[in-house]
Amino acid sequence: MIFTRLLPAMAIVLSACASVSTETRTPATLEGGFLDGERYEIRTRLLEGPEGSFEQTSVVYKGLARTCIRDSPNDCERIARGLIEDYDEFIF
Repeated sequence: MIFTRLLPAMAIVLSACASVSTETRTPATLEGGFLDGERYEIRTRLLEGPEGSFEQTSVVYKGLARTCIRDSPNDCERIARGLIEDYDEFIF
């Protein structure tokens, strides 16, 4: 649980010391449940840092982003659901 909370903070720290060499954005749509049909993006960046390159994947919804693990089954969708559910709290 602590690792999932620290992961976005670690990504921000790593991103601050690196430059983006490539970025891809893939549209995605939630299926099933209360949020059925909500659209978001999966953004994958290749970052170049002092120790080499690394990949960072994020879910982006209306300008807000959270890091996800693309290779982990349903992780990005789970993060997207949480981000979309929490969106109103970020605004107000």
